[in-house]
Amino acid sequence: MLKKQGFTLIEIIIVVVILGILAAIALPALTANIGKAAAAEAFQVGSSYVQAVNRCLADESAGVAVTNAMMANCTSFVQVRMTNPAGALPANFASFTPALAGTTITLTATPNVKNGIVAADTILFAFNGLTGAVTKTCNGAFAKMCK
Repeated sequence: MLKKQGFTLIEIIIVVVILGILAAIALPALTANIGKAAAAEAFQVGSSYVQAVNRCLADESAGVAVTNAMMANCTSFVQVRMTNPAGALPANFASFTPALAGTTITLTATPNVKNGIVAADTILFAFNGLTGAVTKTCNGAFAKMCK
């Protein structure tokens, strides 16, 4: 008498169904973690940039009130003695763009297009040189990350 070997068709189908259910649960969680990791990178760069701007303003003002001219001297990465991190590994962001509007310095983080994240999904840091207030605005895929 021959012995049966291998798995039956129903056993294989059950295993495939279980793997499909696990993949359906795990994939959204994995995608969310990719977005969180990218946002964390932008938050780290934004925090470092704001600290560098603060140091620059402290050097510029020397104890007097901050002016628009002082703000203009503390906007770019070069002025605040910081290397522009765009393109460095891990390269989740295509650019970090500083700008000055009055007494507010902004840093816009524009992501690389990958893993469901598009270029419009930006993170904006705004630093008010007079009050020291910092605000973050997250758009698109990063919308939930700023809360």
